[in-house]
Amino acid sequence: MENDTGEEVCAICADERQYVPLAGQTWTTLAERSAAGCRIEVSELEPDCYALHATPKIDIGQSGLLVRTPAGNLLWDVPGYLDDAAVAAVRELGGVAAVMASHPHMYGCQLEWARAFGAPVYVAEADREWVRRWGEEIVTWSEPFEPVPGILAWQPGGHFRGSAVALWGAGAQGRGVLLSGDTCKAVGPRGWVTFMRSYPNGIPLSAAVVTRVAASITERPFDRLYDNFALQIPAGAREMVRRSAERYVAWVRGDHDDLT
Repeated sequence: MENDTGEEVCAICADERQYVPLAGQTWTTLAERSAAGCRIEVSELEPDCYALHATPKIDIGQSGLLVRTPAGNLLWDVPGYLDDAAVAAVRELGGVAAVMASHPHMYGCQLEWARAFGAPVYVAEADREWVRRWGEEIVTWSEPFEPVPGILAWQPGGHFRGSAVALWGAGAQGRGVLLSGDTCKAVGPRGWVTFMRSYPNGIPLSAAVVTRVAASITERPFDRLYDNFALQIPAGAREMVRRSAERYVAWVRGDHDDLT
């Protein structure tokens, strides 16, 4: 991770939700990553939606998403690296009008990306305590709003109190695309999702919280889902979120204890 705060221990890494290697927490810089040959790969997921992935793998290996709209582009869950080549590639796609993370594990280089394009960074008010580096570009939010016209963001919570999703209405040929981050995460090849307090450490959420989160997510229509690790549900995603929540709740409630 990159650090300019003087912290010896990053609060996000010390939290029970985060993955930390056996060797422990380490600090790095963009310059060190550049010297190691890091770069950003850009791949088209569908028209006007692109994945941005840092390679070789750094951080936890997340993929950022750049969604293009006629009114400006949203950069969602930024990758953990940028350089001049990455900025140039994104500029060719129309630049960045707004930067937003689904939750604090994705904050990383959000200020660097925002400053490269003169864009605001939208941070959930409920999660502002996790921001390790503050800047004038950061704007906090709590009520549903459009960071760029045509994309609606709101906060179902769960993984973090302010865990957010964003709905791109024009995506999937007008059927709607949900950018889910870790609020609900795609799992396996069959189109299921799951909900967790900690994915790497296997800490679940309660039945009540999963019911609430899934209800919030599915109250608006969408057909496709992209999470933040290059996994997707290409069609029928809204129904699969609902079904996945029902399956999850049944197990944690004890409905199937006779099978264990």
